Amino acid sequence: MSDGSDGAGGVGSGGGTGSTGNDSAADSLGNAAEALGNAAESLGQAIGNALGSMADAAGLDGALGQVADALGIDARDLQGILGAAVLGAVTGGLAGAVMGVVNGLVGGSLSEAARGAVADNLPAAIQPFANFAIDRFAGGIPGANGSLQGALGSLAAGALTNGRTPDIGDLGAVARSLGEVTTAARGFMDAATRGDFANATEAVASLEGALQGGFGQARDIAAGVTSAFAAGHDVYPGGGHGGFGNAVEQLAVDATRLLSQR
Repeated sequence: MSDGSDGAGGVGSGGGTGSTGNDSAADSLGNAAEALGNAAESLGQAIGNALGSMADAAGLDGALGQVADALGIDARDLQGILGAAVLGAVTGGLAGAVMGVVNGLVGGSLSEAARGAVADNLPAAIQPFANFAIDRFAGGIPGANGSLQGALGSLAAGALTNGRTPDIGDLGAVARSLGEVTTAARGFMDAATRGDFANATEAVASLEGALQGGFGQARDIAAGVTSAFAAGHDVYPGGGHGGFGNAVEQLAVDATRLLSQR
């Protein structure tokens, strides 16, 4: 699994397979599972501790699978928004988990918008190349390949709030701000795929530039929100980022408020 953002990465995949490493991993996993049963323990801290000591012994994919087993989660779910939060928590605790969630939701919104724009605006002969570029983009951002509705379902189920069902107002705020991000992303990607392109290379370059540019802006904005949260400050939207950026900032604020319900 590749690292697509500042907030969703940082775990190295080592090759150690000795018994000492595996024993240490098992002990860490057991400790993490026990910690997760304690409401006072941070999800980000518990998962971060488990993954930090297990990654070298089992590799990142193996570590995620073992954490999923300990938490009673289908390992496949770690490929979605929950996985994005787990990876973000490794280096950033709860604030990192928030960053991972926001990156995944924004990456998914951009990818979804790009697919629609490609279908609407590009000639059929160019579309396979453009969709391959979208797949490659989304594949580099944990959580971006999942369904946006599925991501909201995971949040609603309390998967990232220690099993506690989030307040309906906070969940609704995330859903609304995600809708605004998706709407803004559609306009953003529509503009990037309209034009008289000489060939597939030009069309794909325009598409990739818009995807990377949009995600880069979103990542920086979300990092500002989560950094304030990590420093113990209240988070609120400051604006001044343009339509898409302002929508991302609101999503980051709403996601922070939701995931901080512990």
